[in-house]
Amino acid sequence: MKRSGYSARGLSTALEGMLWLVGMALVGYIALGVFGLVSHGPEFYVSFALGIVAMGGLLSLIHTGEQFAVARGESNATTGDDIPIPPASVLWGGFKILVAVTAAVSGLIGLGYFLWNVEYLVLNAPFFSETDVKMGFLIIYSMIALTWLHWGWLLAGLSGAAILYFFFGDMVPIPLLRHTGYSTEFIMNYVALSTNQGFFQFSATAADDIYLLIYFGVTLLGVGMLRLIIEVGRAAGTRVRGGAALPAILGSSVIGSVMGQAVSNVALTGRMTIPMMKRYRYSPSMAGAIEATSSSVGQLMPPVLGLAGFMIASFLGMPYITVALAALIPALLYIVGVGMAVTVYALREELPRLDEKVETALIWRMLPTLIIPMALVVWLLLGFRSAGYAALVGMVAALVLAFALQGPYRPKWSDLRGALREGMYLTTILSLLILAIGPLGQVMVTTNLSGRLASLLATVLPDTQLLMLIAAMVLSIILGMGLPTPIAYVVASLAMVPFIQELGIPAFQAHFFVFYFAVFSTLTPPVAVSVLAAAKLAGTTFRSTSIDAMKIAGTTFIIPFAFIYNPRLLAFPDVDASAIMAIIEVLLTQLALAIAAYGYCFKRLKSWERWLFLMLALIGYWTLTTYGRPVALDIFMFVSTFVLMGWCWMSARSGKASGSGYAPPERESA
Repeated sequence: MKRSGYSARGLSTALEGMLWLVGMALVGYIALGVFGLVSHGPEFYVSFALGIVAMGGLLSLIHTGEQFAVARGESNATTGDDIPIPPASVLWGGFKILVAVTAAVSGLIGLGYFLWNVEYLVLNAPFFSETDVKMGFLIIYSMIALTWLHWGWLLAGLSGAAILYFFFGDMVPIPLLRHTGYSTEFIMNYVALSTNQGFFQFSATAADDIYLLIYFGVTLLGVGMLRLIIEVGRAAGTRVRGGAALPAILGSSVIGSVMGQAVSNVALTGRMTIPMMKRYRYSPSMAGAIEATSSSVGQLMPPVLGLAGFMIASFLGMPYITVALAALIPALLYIVGVGMAVTVYALREELPRLDEKVETALIWRMLPTLIIPMALVVWLLLGFRSAGYAALVGMVAALVLAFALQGPYRPKWSDLRGALREGMYLTTILSLLILAIGPLGQVMVTTNLSGRLASLLATVLPDTQLLMLIAAMVLSIILGMGLPTPIAYVVASLAMVPFIQELGIPAFQAHFFVFYFAVFSTLTPPVAVSVLAAAKLAGTTFRSTSIDAMKIAGTTFIIPFAFIYNPRLLAFPDVDASAIMAIIEVLLTQLALAIAAYGYCFKRLKSWERWLFLMLALIGYWTLTTYGRPVALDIFMFVSTFVLMGWCWMSARSGKASGSGYAPPERESA
């Protein structure tokens, strides 16, 4: 039995060594491409896909081996003896190993053939030989199988269903969904054997823009950025009621802005922030909801924008920095809205300030390591340098500053090695995701399915722009449920953007509208994957955490409608008076909604007072979704908000003076 244990560990070590070899080779290859030492021709993106397939297969084998080890450890945690794993686990694990091996081998053969014959295949498409077509099927199997191993049935099923529709859509009995039929060679050209279509449609986005930026993000984590942000949140939390939430709001927002994944962000930061909030009297469901909503904002915040920002730039054919700058004001409004909701809740519950020791020396030592590399990356992107070049400069700057300035807080080599390993994992699974959604987008465009769906929606929904936008919001959330943000955005945009554009809304605003609600789909029941992860960490129910998350996020749902009717909100840094007015109105609407949701404004509100604030929030929605509204509406909104808040302040003071007051706030049940 010991021999099998040693051989298993030896195999795991060998696989890990191969992973590092392939991973570092791929990083070096892409870095050479950044400096023009490797041509960015068709062979570059096929080589990139080849490396991702190899990494995906290795990671699957390593992960399955780890699951076997865990199963053995759980079977006998006391004696340490190797005992048989349950037969069902053996069969399932063996099946996954078989799929991983066959997927990797199929991908290496198919993509290897593609790379060897890339010039011939590109020049002669779609006139492929029988061998070419067989190699294309190997590529399809590899991509779908690896997507299933790393992302599950839903994403793999969507990609596979799109390809099946391409092949057999002419047999669909519904005329609206039926296409004219295409030859196998034609389909293979648009799915697997073209370097700018199908699986390769977004390969340039993955290889040129996202890949090295993810390594920049994990480099910052490796040098201690998470610890720094949590400490800054603690410092701020000592000054305000309910300050235990500030590390979650600040930490999750900043970490998410460079990681770009809400669920991963919840898992990374929530392990520290959720227990802290619970210690300071936040209910478990509220603690989980704060972490989930804060992690989601990272997907809306530059520089990464949940990876979907790069796809918006790709769809619209514009520089990524234009998209990133446009996202800044809405993202800040989102953070402020979450902060308002949490603040009102904390005041109502009379939560204490954070009372923990703050390592100010750590903050001052580590702050330059965060600010300078981030500033360099943004500056280079503003100068229209490539994302890969900006990421490499940011990585070098972060490492130099960490070892030069952080003193006793400088990172250990084990921290950097762990961050680099995390980078290999994240870049592999995110690249697989981006490759897998290519056929979905290709099929929607080539067969004109998205256009036909837009026409169908236009005939079914009421002929009022606001009602149509609300319908587009609901459908975007439904289409994105359970999906990672990038694919949620692609699925929703392919279905909804043509429809929104038929309403007379420019493509740029339409894409941003869909993107925002694709992000919101991670918070909205019945799926709400971010909320599910946070609820597990908080040790509470999914239902209660979902309710609290929706109350917090309710303050942010106005933002996409606001920039549809007030395009200047997407015009940063070109901000004018109309943009400032719209920002103020959004803030007042968010404040009124937060007060109505939690029933507190200087005092616990009576029912009729909460209804007044809700009516005020609805007026805010109305004013922000009205073209050419009179200035009188804006003035009414401003005056009404301050008058109502003034009434609450005076009422609270008179209640204290008379000694009547209000009953102390009741704690929410856990």
